[in-house]
Parts: sequence; C-alpha cells; structure tokens
Amino acid sequence: MVKFIRDVMSRGVMTCTPETTIREAARRMAEHHVNALVVVEQASGELEGIVSRSDLARVYDQDHEAATVESVMSQDVETIIPGIPVSAAVLIMLDRGVDRLVIMHAKPAPQRPVGVLSLSDVIRDIAGLEGNPESYPAG
Repeated sequence: MVKFIRDVMSRGVMTCTPETTIREAARRMAEHHVNALVVVEQASGELEGIVSRSDLARVYDQDHEAATVESVMSQDVETIIPGIPVSAAVLIMLDRGVDRLVIMHAKPAPQRPVGVLSLSDVIRDIAGLEGNPESYPAG
C-alpha cells in the first residue's frame, strides 16, 4: 500500500516571523519540542523561510534579545505538496540533505504552510506508532 505525505505528516505548523527574536524562537522550539520553526510573513502567513536549532546554535554568542530570526533563517526551503508518496519525499530529503519538508497546498492556492514532514515522522511511521507527539501546533 502506498502511503502519501498527508497520511504521515505533522499537521499544523509551529511558526514565527522574521522579526521574532532569537530568544523567543529558542523558547518556542524548547517548549514545543520541535527542531525548527517555519518563518512566515506576519500579514499574509506566506512562507518566508525556516529556522532550525542549528541556525540558533550558530549565533549562541550574539545578543538573543536583539538578534532576529531574519538574520539566521534559511530562505531556501524545501517544500512539497501532500499528495506525493512518502517514499518520494524521503528520497528528496536524503538527496538534498534536509531533515524536513514544509508541506504546501498545490498552486494556485495561497502559499501558506499546512504541515511538516520530518524524518522523525517517517521513523514513527516505520515503527508503526500512532499519533505524533512532535506535531507542530498552529501558531
């Protein structure tokens, strides 16, 4: 049986804006047990980038209250639509060396993130575990 991204992905997206401080981004990641935040434009909710734990660790010595996510986020975000087989998504992640893909509605829908597929989601599915404690809550 072919499983699709929509069957395995974490629904909802833990987000921040480019203006979010490094401290606030780190707090959200720690409180929600996520490894990255999707960066969205505040007014439209459209995808701007992604900020990971590694991005934050690189700026450990900076002023965490003054520095913003915009200064460390990656704007080159790997995205995919939910109707693709998980096996194809895994190949994309491995080929591109990323741990997660941001799930978007197919165009011409507004380009707002609707979920995330991470390697953790894939491993949970292989293990046959129900639910997802690492899901990305909205907000």
